[in-house]
Amino acid sequence: MRLRAALVLAATSLMAPHAVRADDDAIARYRKSWNPFSAGPQLVSSADLHPKGQFFVRPYIYSEFGYAQFGDLSVNRQALPQRLSALNPQIEVDYGITDWLELDVYVSEVSWWQASGAGMASTEGNGVGDTTAFLKWRFLVQNPDSWEPSLTFASFVGLPSSDWFGTPSVPGGFAPLGRLPATHFGSPELTEALLFRKNVKPLRISGGVYYSYGLPTSRGGVQQDYGDILQYRLVVEHFLDDRQGLAYAVEVLGLHGLPVRADGNGVNAGHTSFGLFGFQPTVEYRFTDHVVGAAGVLFTVAGYNDVAAVYPNLSIYYYWGARGGKVVPR
Repeated sequence: MRLRAALVLAATSLMAPHAVRADDDAIARYRKSWNPFSAGPQLVSSADLHPKGQFFVRPYIYSEFGYAQFGDLSVNRQALPQRLSALNPQIEVDYGITDWLELDVYVSEVSWWQASGAGMASTEGNGVGDTTAFLKWRFLVQNPDSWEPSLTFASFVGLPSSDWFGTPSVPGGFAPLGRLPATHFGSPELTEALLFRKNVKPLRISGGVYYSYGLPTSRGGVQQDYGDILQYRLVVEHFLDDRQGLAYAVEVLGLHGLPVRADGNGVNAGHTSFGLFGFQPTVEYRFTDHVVGAAGVLFTVAGYNDVAAVYPNLSIYYYWGARGGKVVPR
C-alpha cells in the first residue's frame, strides 16, 4: 500500500541521522536513566520495548456502556433507544525478541447486551472476540541527556476470529474508542503506527498515530469494504512515588472512520464517516517486583455518527525477567 510505503520511508529518514546511536551503548544509557517500574498507559502501546528475553502476561478487562448517540460533530447527544453494554476480557502476551524488536499478541472474548426499547426486544451475544498480533521495531531509543524521544514503528494484524467462531456481531459494528487499535468488529485489519515516548522526571509522555485498513471481505456472496480508520493517542503520566510505581495519568485519544480506503475501493459497509474523542484518568501501582497494575475509566466527550459511552478497564501485568532474572522497566 502507498500508505505503508510512506510510513516506512518516514521511519527510515528519521532513523538515518541517528544510526550511530542504534547500539548497545544507547540502550545502556537509557536503562540507567529515570524510568519507574509501573503499568504505564492503558490506551497506547509503549514505544520502549522489553529487553531481549523478557516478557509479560497481561489479563485485561475492558467494558463498554453505551448510553447515547452523537449526530453531527458535537458534544450534544441523544439517548439511545436501546442501551448497549459489552465486556471484552483479553489476555495479552508481549515478548522481547531483541532489544529493538518486540512481538505482541492478544486474544479476547466478547459478551454484549442490548436492552429493549423503541418497540424492539432485548438481544445479547457472546463468544470468541477478535485476535490481534503485532511487531514493534524501535529505531531510535530516547536519549536521557536531550529531548530526543524513543520512536517505534508498529505493524498490527487484526484477525476476525469472532467471525470464524460465529460470535454475534456487536450492534452497530462501530470501532470501540478504547480498543488498541480501534478497528471494525469481525473484520480483518492491517494497522501501521508510529509511536513515541519520552521520560522527563516526574513525567512520562507517550503517544502514537495509527492508520487501519480493512481487507475486503464478503458476506452472503457480497463484497464488503469498510472505510479506513485514523486514530491518535497522547498520554501524560505523573509519578507520585517512584519506588511504588504510583502514578496517575491523563490519556487523550480520538478516532475517525474515513469515507475512503487505501486500495481505492468504494466504501459499502458500515458507516462511511464517524468519529469519537475521549479522555481517561488512570491510576497505576506496583504490587511486587514482578506485578504491576492499572485501572481507569474512559469517557467520550464529543463525536459524530457514533455511540457515546463510558469504558471502565482494569489491567494486571505479570512480568518475567530474561532467563528468570530481574525485571527491567521498559
